[in-house]
Amino acid sequence: MNSSLPNDEKNNAPQSMNGPQIVPAAIPSSSDSDSSKGVAGPSSPYVVGVPPQQAMVPTWSTGLFECFNDIPTFIITAFAPCVTFGQIAEMVDRGQNSCGLYAMLHAGILYFTGCGCLLSAYYRIKMSHLYKLPDDPLINILVHLICEPCALCQEYRELQARGFNMKLGVGWRNQSPEIQQTGGVMVPPKVPGGMTH
Repeated sequence: MNSSLPNDEKNNAPQSMNGPQIVPAAIPSSSDSDSSKGVAGPSSPYVVGVPPQQAMVPTWSTGLFECFNDIPTFIITAFAPCVTFGQIAEMVDRGQNSCGLYAMLHAGILYFTGCGCLLSAYYRIKMSHLYKLPDDPLINILVHLICEPCALCQEYRELQARGFNMKLGVGWRNQSPEIQQTGGVMVPPKVPGGMTH
């Protein structure tokens, strides 16, 4: 094979043409590393050059502005946010009170103060803690202050994605036993049978 490399460079060039050749880096001796200063050496428990394993970042199952994916819920929430809030609060509180009681509480606060969004923001924060969703209280409050109907629709869709039957009138007591036991926390599905040869 003819090459344009000079003779000196031909001798130093790798002989393999199958791809790049990996040259091992020099490992510092134990005298070169000082574990008290945090320098990784041969006896260090840390692996140099390998990024740490990153946990999955929690996210909502749907976006904030995907309201039009569920038009009936969006219409109910736009004209009567207390109804959607009541359904969400009943599921988040695991049936401690009824949907109707939460809806009346939200409607009363909304009627007398105009700040029903603060109550619904509190339940968004509570839901974020419960399901390990993005948990910035300031952001959750701002989302409800700026666009409460979109926030309520997103929470409603999140509960549906977690297996809750969110139809009006179903409530916590009529949820499946699996949902009542796990509280809607997603668990990995069980594989039937097992491995066969």
